[in-house]
Amino acid sequence: MKKINLIIADDHLMFLEGLNTILQDMPEIEEIHLATEGKQVLRLLNQFKIDLVISDISMPKMDGIELLKEIKKKHAEVKIIMLSMLDNHRTVHKVIQKGAQGFVPKFTSKEELQKAVRTVIEGEQYFSDIIKQRYMESVFERKKYKNIALSPREKEVLKLLAEELTSKEISEKLFISVNTVETHRKNILLKTSSKTTTGAVKYAIESGLFDD
Repeated sequence: MKKINLIIADDHLMFLEGLNTILQDMPEIEEIHLATEGKQVLRLLNQFKIDLVISDISMPKMDGIELLKEIKKKHAEVKIIMLSMLDNHRTVHKVIQKGAQGFVPKFTSKEELQKAVRTVIEGEQYFSDIIKQRYMESVFERKKYKNIALSPREKEVLKLLAEELTSKEISEKLFISVNTVETHRKNILLKTSSKTTTGAVKYAIESGLFDD
């Protein structure tokens, strides 16, 4: 039996130690490295031969989704299982779309966590039933929205509006005139059928425009 090396990442030490204890019972596992934040995971990936990362989504400095993107970019061969107390459909959709091989809620059982690890290291995907349900909810919600085609520049402007930047601040950041920013803003409102910038931002979040 080929044994694997893995990293567990969570900023809550008691939970981290609990996961470590659960996974140490598995004969398939050779080494377990512990991390409390995303950048530490990336350092460990550069130092050791790692097969699997199990990571919480809510972590300081670099959250689990950003970590997932970095691992996929720099260590594509490493498999990833995400854990979270959050099971809202937008988070689930984002995690699955970004390429995680597994996703289980943090309140899962010891048996299911071990099953998820075995399934993923054998080359399959594993998503808890509640995660599958949330994913289907996200797909259904997105179908409610018509396809809208914002230009790359309009998406940039909308994201900055979501950060509450003024038109002047956006113009300075993107090196365009205030009038051009206002034109983009009007086009965004028209395309999203929104009366206000807040409405356009809400539409973008719910329809997945910010998920790139």
